[in-house]
Amino acid sequence: MLRVRGLTVAFGRQPILEGIDLDVTTGQFTSLIGPSGSGKTSILRAITALLRPERGTVTLDVPPNDVGFLFQDDALLPWRTVRQNVALGLRIRGVAADLATEKAERWLSLLGLEGLGDRYPRQLSGGQRKRVAIAQVLVLQPKLLLMDEPFASLDAIVRMRITQELLGWVEQEHLTVLLVTHDLQEAISMSDVVYVLSHGPRATIRARHEVTIARPRSVLETRSDPQFAPMFERLWNELSS
Repeated sequence: MLRVRGLTVAFGRQPILEGIDLDVTTGQFTSLIGPSGSGKTSILRAITALLRPERGTVTLDVPPNDVGFLFQDDALLPWRTVRQNVALGLRIRGVAADLATEKAERWLSLLGLEGLGDRYPRQLSGGQRKRVAIAQVLVLQPKLLLMDEPFASLDAIVRMRITQELLGWVEQEHLTVLLVTHDLQEAISMSDVVYVLSHGPRATIRARHEVTIARPRSVLETRSDPQFAPMFERLWNELSS
């Protein structure tokens, strides 16, 4: 679904990323990990044309409207209700108000937010806001979902709960995902493929690993799988050296 070839991104004269090649296969969950400053977010921005690379190509097998982007910080508008925020993307695409509201309510219910549609973002907890942000993206039924450390601001318990919920929806809806994360446990628990970036500047793809733990998965139970500890150690060593 996504092919990146020879991607080079520079801010000033020195490249941050150089010669990045990666593939995201339809129906797979792919994670991208790397040290701080290695350009992980820049790759996502280049994929969505929010950033113009110096060199290289990005090929998508789906139209731009079929790509969803879940940012680290939610993009909720404070003057709109929860329901209006979730329906906004549909309205921008020309969906009738009644149908957009119906779809928004469905996703709010699916994500455990039933009855909160009339609230404003300031009236929600951090976990609830994150669920609204997820609903805001999934209501558009993307075929490729890009995620930039979307759970980094959550405490450990809420993060694990929402990660499990999202993983369930990814598996149920057969979404294709590219996740940027610093969390090695999160990457292993959720992914089919993990790419490792080297230190920047001039960061490159250092390694590619396949995770063959059976699905459906439990984020917690996956950590006791025999594959988990050896994979964690390999990734840790690659990031630390």
